[in-house]
Parts: sequence; C-alpha cells; structure tokens
Amino acid sequence: MEKLFDGKILVIGLGEIGYTCSSYFKSIGIDVDGFDISQDAIKRALDAKIISGVARDFSGYDYYIVCISTHLPSNQFEPYLDSFFELIQAIADQGKPNALISIESTIPYGTTAKILEIVEHKMHVAHFPHRYYNKEQKEHGVNQLRVLGAPQACCNKKAEEFYGGVLDIPIHPVDSGEIAELSKVIENTYRFLQIAFAEELKMVCDSRDISFEDLRAACNTKWNIDIMETHGGIGGHCLPKDTKMFLSFENEILPKSLLETAMAVDLKYREHIMKMPLLNEGQKP
Repeated sequence: MEKLFDGKILVIGLGEIGYTCSSYFKSIGIDVDGFDISQDAIKRALDAKIISGVARDFSGYDYYIVCISTHLPSNQFEPYLDSFFELIQAIADQGKPNALISIESTIPYGTTAKILEIVEHKMHVAHFPHRYYNKEQKEHGVNQLRVLGAPQACCNKKAEEFYGGVLDIPIHPVDSGEIAELSKVIENTYRFLQIAFAEELKMVCDSRDISFEDLRAACNTKWNIDIMETHGGIGGHCLPKDTKMFLSFENEILPKSLLETAMAVDLKYREHIMKMPLLNEGQKP
C-alpha cells in the first residue's frame, strides 16, 4: 500500500547507505529517484526496483538525502570532503527553495552550519546519521532510533516532520547539528577503541600461550564487561575514517590521545596476525 505523500525525494549516493535508505522508502510505499556517479550503483538500484528514476540534475526535489562517501576514493581510511562540498554547491545552485537537505553520511564537526551558509538558508539543512546493521535488519534497520540535529529550529522542524511523520522513524532530537555530527563520529571512535583493546589483549595472550577466547568469555560473564572479538584488523568504511575525524577535532585541545595509541595497536596487530597464519583461518577484516 502506497503512503500518502506528494513530495519528491532524491537519494544522492546509492552505495550502502543510499541503497538501504531507498529500499526502506520503497518498503513503505514511497517512490524516490536516485543519483550516483557510478553507473553500476545506479543499475543495481534500478534492477532492484528501489528507485523509480535517475536524476540528471538537482532541480525540482523537495528532499535531498545525501548518502555519499566522505573518504578519499583511493583510501577509505582517510576523510575527504572536497567532493561532498562540490555536491552541496550544486544543490544550492539548482535545488528547490525551502527543500530539505538531509545529510546521512558521516561528517565532521561544523559541517551542517557550513552547508547552511553555502545554501544561504534558502533550503533547510539537517543531519540524520545513518544507522543500519545488515544482520539484524528488523531491530537495527533504517527505521531504528536515530539522532537528529540541525543548525536552526526551522530546519529541525522540517526534518522531524519528514523523518518522524512521513517515514515513521523514531528520533532522538539533539540541540544542534554539531551534536548530531559528533554523535556518529564518537560512536565509531568508541568502537575503534574497544576493538583495539581486544587486539592488544589478543597479542598478549598469544605471546604468553594463553587462550584469548577463554579469557574473553570469562571476563564477559560480568554484566558491564564486553570485550570485543578480534578479526583481521579494524577495517570497513567507517571506523578508521571516523576515528581520524575525531582525532583531528580533539588535537586542537589535547597534545596526546588514546586514539593515536589505539591506531598504533591496530597496525601492530595486523603485523602480528600476518606472522601467525594459522590464527587467520576463517577470519575476515
């Protein structure tokens, strides 16, 4: 059954974030158009029938859902915003006044305020950090509880009406775009630290002929302890990049950081498992 909604939505970026967003929209009966510089990504979305059409420009839409990568094309571990701001400028030049630009990509502190300046507040801007876990789509899919922040009250109202009212996504509102920006970056930074500690513990256990899995299981019987698994190093699109975003932010305040040590531990752990090939069987980065 199609949902009663007459706004035009454009999902920009049809990778993991944009694909899952578009799929959710389709599941509740809302048609969206898509845009991506990758023809393969467009074809995949069209073949799956989660987008209705392909945008040739950014004119005529009421909602712009920005889901593009914020890392270097050549290195997913390094933050990179040049292409992101080029996109925002194109939306500012071509987009519809009073439309909502919602950023679901991970962005550094202060980005939503900068976007509002670029569009000269002729459009509304909000940050709604993406949350999605493929293995638990029912509990932790696109429509799980998510953080919403915006640089102005009118922007926040527009975004709440869209996400909470139209899309039925539960919202945890925060007082500013900056809090929303930091929330996503810090969630992933915290997880990086947790995994790095597990990697450190694993190296110590291996060097002392101690069973890491037995020790981990014993520690995790305590209600407030959750030592992570270790695999092939801390990878993926998010954790290393987002940790570097926060490190750049806090370096203005702290001369030394736990994060630098955690990054060094992860590099050491990668060297460690390369020297122990039997421990790598069945492990994935």
